[in-house]
Amino acid sequence: MPLLPYGRRAGFAVVATGSALVLALTVAAPASASHGTVTVTLGEPLLTAPRVSIKDPVDNHCYTVKEVFPDAPAGSTFSSVGNHATTPINAYEGDACSGAPTATSPMGYGMFLGGAPIRSIKILSGQ
Repeated sequence: MPLLPYGRRAGFAVVATGSALVLALTVAAPASASHGTVTVTLGEPLLTAPRVSIKDPVDNHCYTVKEVFPDAPAGSTFSSVGNHATTPINAYEGDACSGAPTATSPMGYGMFLGGAPIRSIKILSGQ
């Protein structure tokens, strides 16, 4: 298979500035810098309680109980949150990430929070 000129290869751009040529590598930025999962459990911390893993969560997004568990009864809370994503998260007792985050926030990779009435979590920006 013949090689394409640099200007026609994927990921490369050739820019002419005056008499000099500049070769620039273009890298697509991901929509989210977070990789991994955030696991949330609804209601009482029992083995049979509904549990959802949010894969590759979106940075700066606030996840509420109703977003993750649409059929949850009004007033429901997350009974536990586990962070296995590459960016820290804040947990809130208020809806829509309102008020101050819990005392254990921000939660880094591998941290788990249980026993607090959590109504929303926010994925912080990747550094």
